[in-house]
Amino acid sequence: MHLNLNGYKMIYFLENLLREYCEEYSKKEDLSEAMKLKYSETALANNEDPNEYHNLLKYSHLGELVDFIRSKKFKENKQNSLEHVNISVLIKRRNDIMHSRSITHIEMDKISQSCDAISIALKDNNYNTKWNKFISTDINEYRIPLVHMVYPLGKNFDKLIGRNIELIELKREVTRPTPVSIVGHGGLGKTALVLQLIEDFLYSPDIPFENIYFMSFKNSAFENGNIRRFEKAINNHSDLILKLATFMGIDTKMYEFNEIENLVWEKMFSEKSLLILDNLETEIVKSNLKEFTDIAQRFIAEFSKPSRLIITSRYGLGDRESKLPLHQFKIENTKDLIKSYLSEAILEEKKIKQDDWDWIQSYTKGNPGLIIAFCNTLKSTRKKVMDLRVEYHTKYTEESKILHNQLEEFLVFCFENTIESMAIESQKFLAVLCYICSEANIAEINEEFLTYLKDEVGLKALGEHNLRSQLFTNIGFLQPIPLSDKYYVNELFNNYLDGNFSDNVFNVFKLKELEWYSEIEELKTHINEIQFDEEVSIGKLLSKLYLSKYQSKNDRKFLIQAFFCEPDLDKLIKIFSSSNQVEILNNFNLMNKVDVNLKSKAEKINQEKILSITIKSLVEINRMILSGKINKIRQRDLLGYYTQMENNIPILKNGSISLNIKKQACILLNNVKEYKKVEFLVKNEPKLIKELFISYMKQVGDASGMDRKKCLENIEKCRAIIKQYPKDIPTNLTAQFKLYCSRYFKKENPLEALTLLNNYEEYYVSDDTSATIFYLESLLVRMECLISVKGDINKILTSRDRFGKIFLGSQAQNIFKTKRDKMHEDFNRIEIKIKKYQKISKNIK
Repeated sequence: MHLNLNGYKMIYFLENLLREYCEEYSKKEDLSEAMKLKYSETALANNEDPNEYHNLLKYSHLGELVDFIRSKKFKENKQNSLEHVNISVLIKRRNDIMHSRSITHIEMDKISQSCDAISIALKDNNYNTKWNKFISTDINEYRIPLVHMVYPLGKNFDKLIGRNIELIELKREVTRPTPVSIVGHGGLGKTALVLQLIEDFLYSPDIPFENIYFMSFKNSAFENGNIRRFEKAINNHSDLILKLATFMGIDTKMYEFNEIENLVWEKMFSEKSLLILDNLETEIVKSNLKEFTDIAQRFIAEFSKPSRLIITSRYGLGDRESKLPLHQFKIENTKDLIKSYLSEAILEEKKIKQDDWDWIQSYTKGNPGLIIAFCNTLKSTRKKVMDLRVEYHTKYTEESKILHNQLEEFLVFCFENTIESMAIESQKFLAVLCYICSEANIAEINEEFLTYLKDEVGLKALGEHNLRSQLFTNIGFLQPIPLSDKYYVNELFNNYLDGNFSDNVFNVFKLKELEWYSEIEELKTHINEIQFDEEVSIGKLLSKLYLSKYQSKNDRKFLIQAFFCEPDLDKLIKIFSSSNQVEILNNFNLMNKVDVNLKSKAEKINQEKILSITIKSLVEINRMILSGKINKIRQRDLLGYYTQMENNIPILKNGSISLNIKKQACILLNNVKEYKKVEFLVKNEPKLIKELFISYMKQVGDASGMDRKKCLENIEKCRAIIKQYPKDIPTNLTAQFKLYCSRYFKKENPLEALTLLNNYEEYYVSDDTSATIFYLESLLVRMECLISVKGDINKILTSRDRFGKIFLGSQAQNIFKTKRDKMHEDFNRIEIKIKKYQKISKNIK
């Protein structure tokens, strides 16, 4: 082991020395375009700035560094004789570091000689001195990351394709103390991703981890279109602990197993260690899951330590770790992977066109394992891809049989030990999903679709915790669509469960056993009927399903759910039309869901329908507020709703709406004292002169006793309207105007106020609450004015008695409490004045 370690130390130190040498004597522009591109991609994959030359060199390998230093471009900056040095033994042993393979004495001598020769060939005393100092004094204390690997297969790729984003995310996750599970079905490249991570960590000058333990539970591989099975190197939890103990130098013969285990974890957390448990699903399906969840719990408990845990599994351990799901490739990644596996000559020979690429993506479903198998088939035949895709559907040619057979083998490889890991309730739900998606040709679903199945078919009885979308994302059945709330449905899963490949899982052939089978069949038929003419989006499909429920059950909740699935103005109108006024307010924010439609000029008819419904409801709610039927909503709240409509529906704000809507809006705006908005809406609308009159009149009432100038201006405006449009102003408004004017005149000109209120009885209607309010107030004003002008005491007393009689009558009991209390307070105050005035009148007599 000592020779092993020193040999690897030499290679590791020399590689960093060459990086330093390149950084001193060259610049980024000296690199070839291919090298710059490769290193930039790697730097980005490690979340580092590719514009920094240091970051590019950090990810260059020994052989690449030597080739660069030997290049003519480099020698323009610094002469060297590196081309005379044979570095093959260093390259070979560098690649063996991943597996910590033993180095013989002979190889050790060759490594030392090659390293010495390189340091001399650099022709720089400074670097030669650094090397000699390392060999003579520093090598024993020099630390390098060590990989301890139990993996039955070799690394089968030179460069990881199509997983840079996931690699960046994985490196970010490993900086956190929570264990990470890389999850997804077989063939997606979970192990390949981790092997690339190890390689990056291993050769990084930063040395993220001192020890990396890669422990594989793998017992099969997909090679050349077939599953190759072999004995696992680690069979269970006990094997794992003993293997780790061996790597750590713990004498397993001296201790009991529990003591060995304690020593292993003590050693694991005493150094900066990375533990990787690969293909763990092959074990947790068959053994005690708790033993492995306990491992995850150890790392969580030791969160303050730098050691980390990564698991690759088709399912994960549950909720004890952060999940990093791998998904199938998009067509661009599929192309990149195929081009990396096939030579340029083969690619040229196959003449792959866009239709061919589309078929390859359809056949492989973007699964890296199947893509590689397809590449091997492509290499083995002289036929073009166009020929293969035509022949594939016939199954008559040898190549088509190979493609079909390897697809079936791959399905087994992908999903064995995957679905078995799930609870039986989850398996049942998965079978239902696969069946409906396959039979109804659904390629995308969303959370609402899952909710529909749970709620409307009754599958919620399987247990909500067994039906979470995360469970089906973990195993790769659902693939999240970026920047969307939808998922792609994994067609390979559908094929697997449709194909009856395993008796150990609940597949679609067992659906007849479910109590919901008839409902599932009915739903499938209904979806196919909806999609008879055209394939609809998942939102439109769900909307139609919920509308069917609404039509059959007449329950508004289904209408609202239909709207959420596919928001449009027609459904919003139906919702508002079937709602009472308070329900409309509760659903007001639904307008935000159709914001684009509410601003579209093409939708004006529907926009006006919505405005008509909502404004009428606000007017009615205002009436209920004034009558005391509603007390949780204030008049000023109604203005907030109106403003929201102005923001949502531009035709309201710019006034390009029908006369009837303008009229309703004016009624509301006058009630909430938004008089400027009223003036804007009634501009150039003679038929709305009454609404304008009400606006001026209410301002008279609001300003009386406060702003006399403004009050008088509005009085004059009202008088002008009455004079010009006498027939358009009804009697009750004339009465109201006279009362408001009397408020203005009662202090400075009480005689004018009395003149306005003369014969006011003609406006009183005993069964009209509003008329009753105005008449009672007119009696109060009349009493005050008569006292002010020292009028006839009998007229005052008559007004007092009339007020008392009406105020105690049944109609007055309907007056809003606050208003009624204020009237009673004013009457008591005036009655005191009347008593004093009575005494004065008697004395005068």
